[in-house]
Amino acid sequence: LFAHVRMSGTGLGTAGPVQYVLHWLYAVAEPSILKIVDRLITSPGVIGSVPGRAFLKIIAFLSHYFPHGLVLTTSAAERFLRHIEAAEGPGGARIAVGPCVCQRALDRWHGPSCKDIVVLYGADIYHHLNIGYRIINSDDASRILIECRDAGFIHSLDFCMQSGKWTFVVCNCDRDICVLYRTWRHTGKFLYPGPEIAFLAPGKCRGEEQCGLCVERCIFGAISSTGSQPDYDPSKCMGCGQCVLTCRGRARSMQARYDFIHERILPARLFLGLTTAMDDNPSSAKKSAAPS
Repeated sequence: LFAHVRMSGTGLGTAGPVQYVLHWLYAVAEPSILKIVDRLITSPGVIGSVPGRAFLKIIAFLSHYFPHGLVLTTSAAERFLRHIEAAEGPGGARIAVGPCVCQRALDRWHGPSCKDIVVLYGADIYHHLNIGYRIINSDDASRILIECRDAGFIHSLDFCMQSGKWTFVVCNCDRDICVLYRTWRHTGKFLYPGPEIAFLAPGKCRGEEQCGLCVERCIFGAISSTGSQPDYDPSKCMGCGQCVLTCRGRARSMQARYDFIHERILPARLFLGLTTAMDDNPSSAKKSAAPS
């Protein structure tokens, strides 16, 4: 109960026994919670009616201190995992991986499925529950992130209690099974824009006839089809980077988000490096949020 690690700003500290026990209890109950939420967001009586949707949003609001996630690019997630592996601090596990908790809870499988990358005290909890998790290093984690990225999955760094000290997992979310993503789709809750945002250079875009892959890859609705040039709404960009990966004209790039609202909870430099593009040139990041 006393030898576990948690985030503390950009460093590491000791996770106390109360935090560890509370999160252990949540981990035990998590499959049941996910099943209940899945029933709510798939019930026609809930999502198919105005009162039902209002009820779902109330539940989401009351779940403010349950797991919420920051959307990250693959490189940002890799930097974070390498940081916590290398940082000095209390002893304890740093990174472990196991079967996707949503897929396991719902018994729906879509590979890659061994993609639940738990970190710090979370790695201790899930590993000790003996449900298929194993300790890995940041190199192993990077290979999993890249495999998930190429499959079109979205990285989400999840924390509880609206506190970076409760950061416990890097999820790799798909659009069809992931309960966190599907709940966000119905309520706008549980996922937050990450520290980066996509920038579009319109003159380089090849258009939908020659490319258009970004329309399919963007699961957050920031890119829509027009029949010619895809329309990009930066206000909807969550910062996953999938559009950059698939852009054949190299018209898209990721830049630091100038209005990253979770800086106090999880500082952007954890994901972007000690010196970010925003630090070097604040105006460039503001331009990245301008409609194109």
